[in-house]
Amino acid sequence: MFEWAALIIIAAWLIITFTYGYLRSRKRAGTVEEWFVAGRGLGLLVLWLSLGANIYSSYTFLGLPGMAARYGFKVFAIVLYGMISYIIGFWLVPLLWRSARERKWLTIADAFQDLYNSRLMGAYAALTGSLWSIPYIQLQLQGMGYIIQASSYGYINREWATIVAFIVLAIIVTIGGLVSVTSINALQGAIMLIAVWLLGIVSPIIAFGGYDKMFNILVNANPPPGLKFHITPDFSDYLFLYTIIFAAPFGFWLWPNRIQNIFGAKDERIVKRNMVLTGIYQISQIPAVMVGLTFIALYFSGQITLPPGTHIYEKEVTDQSFMLVATTLYNPILVGIIGAGALAASLSTAAAILHACGALFSKNIAPIRDEKMLLLSARLFTMTIAIISLIFALYLPDVLVSLLLVGYAGIIQLFPEYLIALKKPGLVNKYMAITASSLGMITVFYFKTFKPIPGVYEGFAGLLVNLVALAIMIAIKKIKG
Repeated sequence: MFEWAALIIIAAWLIITFTYGYLRSRKRAGTVEEWFVAGRGLGLLVLWLSLGANIYSSYTFLGLPGMAARYGFKVFAIVLYGMISYIIGFWLVPLLWRSARERKWLTIADAFQDLYNSRLMGAYAALTGSLWSIPYIQLQLQGMGYIIQASSYGYINREWATIVAFIVLAIIVTIGGLVSVTSINALQGAIMLIAVWLLGIVSPIIAFGGYDKMFNILVNANPPPGLKFHITPDFSDYLFLYTIIFAAPFGFWLWPNRIQNIFGAKDERIVKRNMVLTGIYQISQIPAVMVGLTFIALYFSGQITLPPGTHIYEKEVTDQSFMLVATTLYNPILVGIIGAGALAASLSTAAAILHACGALFSKNIAPIRDEKMLLLSARLFTMTIAIISLIFALYLPDVLVSLLLVGYAGIIQLFPEYLIALKKPGLVNKYMAITASSLGMITVFYFKTFKPIPGVYEGFAGLLVNLVALAIMIAIKKIKG
């Protein structure tokens, strides 16, 4: 019964947050603007907690520790590109919000449609943005399954846990829109910070007596065959680091779910302050990495043993390192608090992405003008995308960080076309923009599938092809005209 305490705490937290989100949505989600951008009335605290919960998801609690345990040094490239993203965001995000307020944008695809004066361009941005978001939703659903399974100490099957969490999530987002998403995320963002800092800072001390002792174990360990872990970088690590930091930050603020949150801010001052405050969540990735290193050090020192038939280099093992460290070092009550924080990360981001995808399909792809029908179609599209993501999560699992990075790689391809249209209107037309970004996305798919140059981030390769294609088409246009 004591082991069930963790699951009871998680269930209680979910009931509180979803009840709060439902009650808030009943009051304020009746109009299109309320459902899409919460009436553009989000204040500093709600936007900060909601945006933090929106951005930092399963990949922070499960993917990052898993990558740290599996590869070692390579994980720091992920932390670094996020930090660079906030430098770009401090300039770009207020500009996005200001344009959205002045031009009545409700989605990121509205921006492309307006800047290119083309419904085709808006539909293209909506379709590609939604499709590249599905791996991100899949990541959250898989994360929920891992967390609930670990918190129940194996009593609950991961697939059933994923299905139950999905049902509750899909219903509340479909009904409440951004009002319920931000309400849920504000509470989830608070407990996330508590969980990740508690586990990341304290665990190496409890397990080894200090960080120095943990790193001594990692440096002197002999990884078993098949595990690619190393704490000092090699050439492939440097190649991955430089290609990801020169590409991934450009896609950070074009994710439809993040922009949807930004568009809901009350004023520009709140947006700018959030670019500073949300960086606290980015710093929280460091203790998440420490959890992964703690896990692999516990394994090397013999304090964690794996079930028969499983191996340390398997992605499903390392991706559960966050919760395995929690269940190894802490009692079930603390596991419940930690699990609630980790589950909060998955649920909050999944809610935001589902909402954004439903908004994109109904507003920018379906030819609907009537306000009531637009709201109904948004809810129907949200449920449809949720079901597709659930099927992928159950039957097409992949490594968690990989799912996130391939989504980033696709979203990045929209950045040059957006920036050019914003700063140099008329330089690139809709056909040039669609052609160049599509070539970039095809390159992403090729590099992800066949890995022709090991270590190169697929988003970087796609961005190079994208920019070269744009340069050639701009040159041809000038010669002709």
